[in-house]
Amino acid sequence: MRVVKKPIEAVAIQWKGADSKQDLIDFCGSEEMFEKWFCYEGEELYIDSLEGRQIVVKNAFIVRGNYGEYWSIKEPMFRNNYTILPDEDETENYNNFQDRKFEPR
Repeated sequence: MRVVKKPIEAVAIQWKGADSKQDLIDFCGSEEMFEKWFCYEGEELYIDSLEGRQIVVKNAFIVRGNYGEYWSIKEPMFRNNYTILPDEDETENYNNFQDRKFEPR
């Protein structure tokens, strides 16, 4: 069986390291949502994704899916598989996932 994955628009942010933590909190919509999905072990950032705990390496992209879930994609893979769309005001989209039913594992 041959299949084609449906294109789904999502939002993403590039992780630049601990100095960009506030940008990631803003991306999540609140500190509460950040703490729900992300944690530090030492100086390493992790996402509690729907598929289990996942490390976020520096310069990886953090993507938020249509159900409010997060995952990390290393920069080369991201650039090969995603097209960055023209900017628009995304701030209104940051906070509309907090009432979704999905929870981190």
